[in-house]
Amino acid sequence: MTTPYIIGFSDSARDRALCLFHGAEPVVAIEEERLTRLRHGLDLRDPAESDQLDLDCGSPAEHTARMRRMADYCLSAAGVSESDVRLWIGTSRHPVSPLLDRAVHVNHDLAHAASAFYGSPAKQAAVLVLDGSGDEAGSGSRETVSVYRGDERGLTLLQHVSGRRDETHLTNSAGVLQRIGTVLSGFAAVDEDKAMTLAACGTPRHLDQLLARMRFGDTTVDIDNHGIWKTMRELPATTFEERADLAASFQAALERAVLFYARRARQLTGCDVLCLAGGPALNAAVNQRVLVEGGFDDVFVSPAAANGISLGAAYYGAHVVFGLERTDGLATPCLGQAYTRSETAQALAEADVRLEISDVGPAECARRAAAHLADGEPVMWFQEGSEIGRRALGHRSVFGDPRTADTLERIKEAVRSEEPVGSLTPIVLEEDAAEWFDCGRSPHMLFAPSARPRTAELAPAVVHVDGTARVQTLSAADNPVVHLMLREFLRRTGVPLVTNTAFSLRGEPIVETPAEAVAAWCESPVRVLCADGFHAVKRDR
Repeated sequence: MTTPYIIGFSDSARDRALCLFHGAEPVVAIEEERLTRLRHGLDLRDPAESDQLDLDCGSPAEHTARMRRMADYCLSAAGVSESDVRLWIGTSRHPVSPLLDRAVHVNHDLAHAASAFYGSPAKQAAVLVLDGSGDEAGSGSRETVSVYRGDERGLTLLQHVSGRRDETHLTNSAGVLQRIGTVLSGFAAVDEDKAMTLAACGTPRHLDQLLARMRFGDTTVDIDNHGIWKTMRELPATTFEERADLAASFQAALERAVLFYARRARQLTGCDVLCLAGGPALNAAVNQRVLVEGGFDDVFVSPAAANGISLGAAYYGAHVVFGLERTDGLATPCLGQAYTRSETAQALAEADVRLEISDVGPAECARRAAAHLADGEPVMWFQEGSEIGRRALGHRSVFGDPRTADTLERIKEAVRSEEPVGSLTPIVLEEDAAEWFDCGRSPHMLFAPSARPRTAELAPAVVHVDGTARVQTLSAADNPVVHLMLREFLRRTGVPLVTNTAFSLRGEPIVETPAEAVAAWCESPVRVLCADGFHAVKRDR
């Protein structure tokens, strides 16, 4: 049998995505927001406050057009025609999906589970899926939690939890609990990361009120999200301290719920490895607590934990539908189209600011970037294909000097952020990470270990108020060029890490194309851009 091409898609109400596999290997993937430039594929100018936020999928014509656009992106990037695709497989929440006539549809939670298990190197594992809202589960309810065992036989469902919509909010959903906490902490409903960061600055003094609406049984956690919404929205949230305490309270409640189900998954499967998927799995503090207290030797979280359904569907097609042998998991999250250097050169040539442009190649760009960073100057960095998922992992990043707390304000100014919270995330040489953080390999920035005392002293910009950091470790195999930059920064400063922030301006998705990268850079106050081997510096006007 010739190796099949497979298209996996996620046709959810938000975070829609599509990917192309060749056999069991992902070739290219794209999220809709990177093409439409609307975060999460939603118009967030007036974000709703409930978990109804994302249920309007638009007209059939709009729906068809966006699916077509993502498919064209992937097929074009791989040089594959539509007739070469042997399987279209995915999930849909839209009643008039344009793929109904050709696609195999899989369960929402099963696709999440497949993304986590088949994307990991584990041969057998407990798989825990925690959702805001999954597929219908009968009697007006929807999936909220699923536990699977993954092994050589595939994925076996062991426990399923559902919730019902109680007025406006779905019960028994950890994702909805997290979303309510995000909104009440003063953020848009999709900004869970900001609420997590703010939580580190607060005290969970409202935790008892939350736990009064959560019942921990022997096998499930009953969560009265509508009751939580009605009760907690009456609390004051005008000052920074009040917002931080609310965020800390919801964070503590979320950690308890996820930890409960992680231990339940360990009990049901007996496995030493846990694979996590679903929106709450993007919460690095939650993941860290599960890693430390869940009873597992290792925890794997996909870099696209929330929006990796397209990947999971394609994995399911490869391993279950076609019966292909497993690989060692997702080799890289950087699955976007690789643009040509001529496109980057053209974008720089058409910039509306005066520039000094040098075509020095990737290695020299890395050395020059390290020199700028060592001088305290932020650098915007654009390289090859974009990352799948919400984290910038070194292909679409803004790097900064971690050695001063002032860097936080400089990076916020660089990306036009007005949020009054946060520390920055570190990208650190994997070989040196254990000397600076209490962690092992963490390539996807999805765990928040404690920082060593030397880190708080020598790299204060990356340490949260609670002494933790959301760490990304980087090996030479992960990204040789950025690894070289970190080594050069270490040589100059004695510090093997820099700060890493998403290359996007406030309110926008991460940049996708060279033109978008150059336009965002020109609008920002950052002086230096390194893009696919071009070193560009703004001249004084």
